[in-house]
Amino acid sequence: MQKKISVTLAFIILLCVTLYSGIYANSISKAEIVHFWIAVPAGNVTEPITVRGVGPPINMAPLIIDLDSRGFPKRLLNPDVEAISTHWLYNVGKKPVKIGLDLVNTTFPVEWEVKANWPYDSVTHTFTKPLPPGQRIPNLSIDWVFRIPAYYMDEKVIYEGGLLVFDADSGQPLTFIPIMIVRGGTIAPQGGAGSCH
Repeated sequence: MQKKISVTLAFIILLCVTLYSGIYANSISKAEIVHFWIAVPAGNVTEPITVRGVGPPINMAPLIIDLDSRGFPKRLLNPDVEAISTHWLYNVGKKPVKIGLDLVNTTFPVEWEVKANWPYDSVTHTFTKPLPPGQRIPNLSIDWVFRIPAYYMDEKVIYEGGLLVFDADSGQPLTFIPIMIVRGGTIAPQGGAGSCH
């Protein structure tokens, strides 16, 4: 009788863990993605700023993500995966521009997941149609998923680089947003102007 109770209890615990993992993967983990806004041209974003120009004002800041400040489920179920995301890329300048994107200083795999109602070349990470002044790329969704190798997980600074947004025709830098992934709050509070939504 005790063996049946133990087997049943073990089955219930395994079922709960499986269901919780599925719920986490589908909802809670998405809530821990750091979201941020992008405006071009904004130059080198070294501190929180509000960029004004054609279109709405855009708040931007360097992104600093502390893995140790993430929720317990995230640290338990997928501590080696971190993601940042944007749905907002505005041209606040005075002329149309083709937007190119580059993640600087990546030393481990980063997956790009890009969707938009705007022509996009996934090989060059370029929006191939010029974005007019005061406009944003419609229905934009870009996720950058960092898959952190185990040997980086004990480092205080896991990633230090950034997102470079440039004029795809001329190669001229338009905006640079520094990005850091750290352990233990060694630099600053998590997320800068980004938020977990």
